[in-house]
Amino acid sequence: MKQQYIFLVAFLTVSIFGLNAQTLGYAMCFDGMNDFAPVYRTSETGIFGTNANNDDFTIEFWVKDNGNGGKHMYSKHYDSGTAKEGYFIEKSPSGTVTTGIADTTNNWTTVTGSRVINDGNWHHVAVTLEVVGKLRLYVDGVYQGQATGFTPVFGNTVDARLASSEYENTYFGGAFDEVKVWNTIRTVSEINTGRRMQLDTSALPSGLIQYFQCNEGIPNNDNWILYQLLDHTGNGRPGDLWNVSRWGSCSNWVDSVPDNTLSTATFETTNINVKLYPNPATNFIQISGLKTKQDYMIHNTLGAVLQRGTIESHQPIDVSTFSKGLYFLKFKNGESIKFVKK
Repeated sequence: MKQQYIFLVAFLTVSIFGLNAQTLGYAMCFDGMNDFAPVYRTSETGIFGTNANNDDFTIEFWVKDNGNGGKHMYSKHYDSGTAKEGYFIEKSPSGTVTTGIADTTNNWTTVTGSRVINDGNWHHVAVTLEVVGKLRLYVDGVYQGQATGFTPVFGNTVDARLASSEYENTYFGGAFDEVKVWNTIRTVSEINTGRRMQLDTSALPSGLIQYFQCNEGIPNNDNWILYQLLDHTGNGRPGDLWNVSRWGSCSNWVDSVPDNTLSTATFETTNINVKLYPNPATNFIQISGLKTKQDYMIHNTLGAVLQRGTIESHQPIDVSTFSKGLYFLKFKNGESIKFVKK
């Protein structure tokens, strides 16, 4: 019943704002005071717990630093004073990104990037860890550095947290979107392609073990009834929104990454320069710039596929029966465009 209510709220109210097309949907803003979303460690044997599975991992997300609060964007690290464990992704004192993992020498093996993220703009952060001892950092799809030759120590004293560190009791002030956790290593090519779009939840890639699209609420509206970031993998790891007020301009859902940040390179992998119009739409949408016929699907913010077909440039697609709200037109190669039905 809760999920059906979320679906209804999204479609009845999303059309009142945000009428510019984007590839991504909305985002979740944490206030930097006490907001966070945990992944509970109970019964976890992978990277959210003891990592007895001996899994590699990739953690990636879009983030916009609000300039307040603590430094930890993602954390599952702990230091008893005699033993260190776990991993973290944090903002460095210079405004770049530092990621770290505990090792068997009772130290933190870290990598610090050079690209600044505290400039008030959206940035994409990705961290990969191979348990054989290789830690890599990417910011905005650009390789920032690596550390090698260590043995990681995971432990399970604290929960993993988005926008917080349980151990250091800190809270990051900023917005997050498209939070993806994998138990595989994503290549730089996969990171660059995937960061520019939402995934089709009806056909998710293997290895994805947690996925927050952050589309449940309506930016700057009263979203008090919604209390979780949905895990679209079906693995049952939602992000409970602790202390998030769910109304106002932060501690709430907000607008996501603008198109000019995603760039026209969104479609460069297939050499297609496409545009969807009109947007917002009433009865029909059309696509310009297609060089050949393309298979497509249209899905809603919960990932349900509503329509499939094949189109060519300037061929109308009937959306007159769709409810008011936010939708995504996705091509067979995985690239997508957001549009609003009014």
